[in-house]
Amino acid sequence: MTEPNQRHESSPVETLKQPLQGKTHLPVSASRLETLLQNLPGMAYRCLNRAHWPMDFVSDGCVELCGYHRFEIENQSVLWGDFTHPEDIQEVERKVKAAANRQQPFEVEYRIITKDGTQKWVWERGRVVDIRDDGIAVLEGFITDITDRKLSEAASIHANAFAQAVVDSAIEAVITVDNQGRIESFNHAAQNMFDFLPEEVIGNQCRTLIPATDSREFDQFFKHCLSHFRPILQGKKTSIGREINGNKKMGAVFPAHLTISPVQDEIETKYLLLVRDLTEQKATEKEARDQRELLAHADRLNTLGEMTAGIAHEINQPLTAISMYANSGLGFLDRSPANLGRAREALNKLSEQAHRAGAIIERMQQMTRPRDSKQEIVHCEPLIREVHKLAEVEAQSRNFIIVLDLPSALPKVRCDPIQIQQVILNLLRNGMESMESAASIREHEIILSVKVVELSGDKRLKVSIIDKGPGISDQIAKQLYQPFTTTKSSGMGLGLSISRSIIFAHDGILEFTNNPSKGATFYFTLPALSTVNDLGTNED
Repeated sequence: MTEPNQRHESSPVETLKQPLQGKTHLPVSASRLETLLQNLPGMAYRCLNRAHWPMDFVSDGCVELCGYHRFEIENQSVLWGDFTHPEDIQEVERKVKAAANRQQPFEVEYRIITKDGTQKWVWERGRVVDIRDDGIAVLEGFITDITDRKLSEAASIHANAFAQAVVDSAIEAVITVDNQGRIESFNHAAQNMFDFLPEEVIGNQCRTLIPATDSREFDQFFKHCLSHFRPILQGKKTSIGREINGNKKMGAVFPAHLTISPVQDEIETKYLLLVRDLTEQKATEKEARDQRELLAHADRLNTLGEMTAGIAHEINQPLTAISMYANSGLGFLDRSPANLGRAREALNKLSEQAHRAGAIIERMQQMTRPRDSKQEIVHCEPLIREVHKLAEVEAQSRNFIIVLDLPSALPKVRCDPIQIQQVILNLLRNGMESMESAASIREHEIILSVKVVELSGDKRLKVSIIDKGPGISDQIAKQLYQPFTTTKSSGMGLGLSISRSIIFAHDGILEFTNNPSKGATFYFTLPALSTVNDLGTNED
């Protein structure tokens, strides 16, 4: 179908089919071209660059592409623009017109609505092959179905958007870095945590987020992670975490926990950094620690108050001896200068007694002094012997003997020595009071036993206080560790509750068991670091 004043343009296939003199091979070439066009996954076309692109030639691929047959399109009973998606046609016309005006090829992606109403995405590439006398350009090109690719891209975009939304909604900072430590992504939580915008950090080293004073140590940690991950990346997930200091944009430093995990893709390995702000957690821990310290100090004062009579008696003995030796020394010197040696001996004994009284007072001061909890690596033997001496003061006033079962080689432990001594003293006093209240024949020995045990593959120091009292009934056991629970006529009922919280803060346990014959054994454990024979191999 041609318009007035239009030049009739035959299709490429028709042109090739026309026999020309001396060119007997052309029909064969036309047949081959027809076969080629039929096998192409799409549609070849020739059209005018007018509204809705009237076509005078299309290949047989049009049926599969849009549902219309060749004769419907070539006789222009339906125009290509008629089923181009209404939302896309204006943009397609703009791009094709711009390319045609510049005599340049064009490529465009858009949607069509097929004869049965199905929507498809197509990719079209074409160019101007002729300009008619009326100035209208003749276009030839190729159109193919790209619906599957577009759906795949949309699904990928949706999945990426969903994944990004999940990452952005995370309360932890999620940061990805390459194997050189350069930041590649920075989620919303990271922006809020560090006060940096993504464009301010992406491409920079991740040490930007670490205080300058810690950067060297962080670099060593990052290199350690990379060397650790390399041999185990194949099909095995792993991560390494530690506490760090974070560095905000304006220089404020905050405590954080960092976890580094490798992420393997087809090209390279990247690393995922998860950062959790520990500011509130540390503040809560400090508040709980301060409260525990306050209660522990009150309990120590209460314990020493209850021990007043025994302590006074214990101090009175060396004070009486001091007075006696001082008077003796003065008497020796008054009677004769020849007694200088005896006077020196009396003064030496006076000094010993003064040190004895001083040691008792020093132990009391250590127990009563307000202080912040501070864990340190200590030798177990002197720690146990020190509290044993203090407990003996009350034991003697109660007519008890504390039997010390102490092996020759004990491990070192990381602990607050005053708090651990407080726990042992509380348990010894509870044991003696339990034995005093027993209706059976009175026993006079309570055992303080220390040994090394193995629990779940770890070595631990086990401290046991074994009494011969009535034991712990089922009714008392249910509320034994609750604050303000006590069977005594006096006391705050905080001793066992505070003792258990102290041991828990030392990564240990405090439990009890009734003995087979009589009495109960209260015991606690602490992680052991090393034996005294191997002081150079401490482990945190």
